[in-house]
Amino acid sequence: VISLSRSPMRVGRVLRAGFRRSSFPSQSRGRYRCNKVYSILSSTMNYRAFSTNTEDLKIVELGETTADKIDVHEWSPLSQRTGVIGMKLGMMQLWDDWNEVRVVTVVKVDTVVTKIREKLTTKGMAQIQVAGFDRSVSSTSGPILGEFKKMGMSPKRKLTEFQVTPDAILPVGFKIDVRHFFPGQFVDIQGKTKGKGTAGVMKRWGFAGQAATHGVSKTHRHLGSTGQCQGPGKVFKGKKMPGRMGNKKRTAECLQIFKIDVEKSLLFILGAIPGANGGILKIRDARKRPFSPENPPPFPTFVATEGEEIPDDLVMPLSEKDPFDD
Repeated sequence: VISLSRSPMRVGRVLRAGFRRSSFPSQSRGRYRCNKVYSILSSTMNYRAFSTNTEDLKIVELGETTADKIDVHEWSPLSQRTGVIGMKLGMMQLWDDWNEVRVVTVVKVDTVVTKIREKLTTKGMAQIQVAGFDRSVSSTSGPILGEFKKMGMSPKRKLTEFQVTPDAILPVGFKIDVRHFFPGQFVDIQGKTKGKGTAGVMKRWGFAGQAATHGVSKTHRHLGSTGQCQGPGKVFKGKKMPGRMGNKKRTAECLQIFKIDVEKSLLFILGAIPGANGGILKIRDARKRPFSPENPPPFPTFVATEGEEIPDDLVMPLSEKDPFDD
């Protein structure tokens, strides 16, 4: 929607004055006048596509959904729970009771259910839409502000979906607790890797490069030949070459949760996670390490009871064998 801050008559006079000399493109003076007209027009017009006024949006926070609205079912090996949204905070070292150092990545969890898809997929799976981590209204585009306005909540930094079985559906407005997972559980974490820009084959693919001497000139870090002769007469698709490195979605599978800080909603996960500090992650149960029927997860999620004391930390149980014994 374009609104003119000045009267249309003034804009018309500017157009007539500018295009009177721009009828002959070969004249440099006419081209200059035409560009000057566009510069004047850009200063007299205001482009207002969407309103960013918080009073117009009437943003409110979702209230906490009680446990009475959650349909509790028994967990089965075919059940599939929803995932959560996390933010990578950094890496650190922790020591367990065996005095063994553990390198962990700290992830903050903030997830609220925003929508449930009405139709199931062709495989009979339901779709849950979740959002996490607040963002400022001024840095949010109009269409996204409108979507969050319909949901009745402030804009979030991340909005994504997870496929779940119909028995694992959560009500809209429910905030998922960090105890959705438990220490010792294996999870899959998806993040966007660090962007490295354009890189050569030695950095991007680990090529050895060419010789430093013995007749090699100016091609020490080049990839060498990329194809064959007349047959096949082409370069095969997927050939490893220089190009853009990083800034792609990657999933780290079967990472184990070492510790959970319930009060601060933090997960301490063993190993490295793709992405830079401050990056948004998608965390869900590991597909290649299913749960044991003897130790099922909280299903469909963890629900705190009234009057329950919040524990300080939940730590993964230790192995019975001392790691320092020969």
